[in-house]
Amino acid sequence: MTTTPTVVHVTGGRPLSGRIPVQGSKNIALHLYAATLLADAPVVLTAAPEITDTGVCARILRHTGAHADVIDTRFTSSPAQTVRPVIHPELGRQVRTTVVLAAAVLARTGQVAFPYPGGDAFCPRLIDRHLAAMHAAGAEVIASGTGLRAVCGPRGVKAFTVDVDTPYGPSLGATVTAMLLAARATGTSLITHPSIEPEVTETARFLAERGVLIHFDDQGLHVVGSDWIAGGEFAVAGDRIEAATMVMTIAAAGGSTSTTSPPPASAATSSMSSPRPGSV
Repeated sequence: MTTTPTVVHVTGGRPLSGRIPVQGSKNIALHLYAATLLADAPVVLTAAPEITDTGVCARILRHTGAHADVIDTRFTSSPAQTVRPVIHPELGRQVRTTVVLAAAVLARTGQVAFPYPGGDAFCPRLIDRHLAAMHAAGAEVIASGTGLRAVCGPRGVKAFTVDVDTPYGPSLGATVTAMLLAARATGTSLITHPSIEPEVTETARFLAERGVLIHFDDQGLHVVGSDWIAGGEFAVAGDRIEAATMVMTIAAAGGSTSTTSPPPASAATSSMSSPRPGSV
């Protein structure tokens, strides 16, 4: 295989062999990075993907006052003594999960300023369901040409009910945004028509293992807020898209290979029926 700045040349005709490690899921990791901001004790995420977005998110967390670092595939985060309620305006435009990160800060401080999300631009990245969750949690959301600001009352976020459905299916990102807000709200919140993609169920598992009561049923996703969220270690589940790509490549080229087993994904989806494709 040879590459140029715009073209990859692949010469086939030979079977593949060897052992292929599957890295941690990018999309799951990006949501977990935001979730670490809720913890009241240090968190270590293992199997963090070695991608640009991981470093960018660490820098975003540091800008809020958290102590975040990346060493190989370990992403560490310790809570700030005083949270700065601002998502870095330039770094925030480099990732897709800007609003999810903002939701975590809003949940901790009752206010946050953040830019519009960035990342890939192959399709529109609507954030109306994210903002609906913030509004339902008691925040006034003010938009400007450069970004947004969300401010709650003196008691911070409150328990709420929000629908995260869209014309394209349940919003994956807005489900996580609502879940992070609910994790810090006093009382029980309900997220209707939630996404049940692994990004959601793994974030739910992360929070549940740290003391947040979460369950799915026919009504939706129920979250009981907590004023203390524990730290600890958590493994980022393997990237299913990368693993499937490897499997299809081997099936097409022939040969025999093995992949490194990723950490087990949450079984939460097994209790849900008739899942629909989701949107960001």
